[in-house]
Amino acid sequence: MTRPSGAHLSSDEIEACVSGAVSPALQQHLEECPACMEQVRVDREIVQLIGALPLMNPAEGFADRVMARVAIPDPFALRSLQTTRRRLFATKKSIAVAATLVLALLGSMAGSIAWSLAHQDTLASLGTWLFAQGGQAIWLGVQGLVTNVIEQPWYAGFRSLVENPERLAALSAVGSFLYLGCLLALRRLLAVPTQQVAHAGL
Repeated sequence: MTRPSGAHLSSDEIEACVSGAVSPALQQHLEECPACMEQVRVDREIVQLIGALPLMNPAEGFADRVMARVAIPDPFALRSLQTTRRRLFATKKSIAVAATLVLALLGSMAGSIAWSLAHQDTLASLGTWLFAQGGQAIWLGVQGLVTNVIEQPWYAGFRSLVENPERLAALSAVGSFLYLGCLLALRRLLAVPTQQVAHAGL
């Protein structure tokens, strides 16, 4: 690859020069470009200084002390019944709110039961109407699906194939042979090899 005139080395090429993998083309460019030569020299000094730094190991028991301070809350934990009861009966206002909610819930349930018992004929007619509308919607969906299939360009060929018993039988036989062949191939692929593979235990 020819380098454009006046172009400096890329970061990858400078890294290669620092690591010692200098190709003849890179060496020639370094000899002709003082800026790139200075960059490679500075990078080499930085690498040498970093390599001369002493290795620092954490103190003994550092991981245990960190993990002892870590508290991971359980996102699925529910508040205890005792805490809920304490907050519920903490003030008269909270007791009044809780009693109002309970009375509203019980009242709505009782009203719903009473209305259902008093209007059984209405509920029965409503159920019959919903059932009829649902059946009609299902029937319309089936009709639309059948109409859509009939209008497909491949339907005529498929119908002629089904109407010819010999072709249908031949197609079924070919399909069965293909299915059995795929099953045998899959069984062979999933079979445990009898020969030991080299370096399999590494």
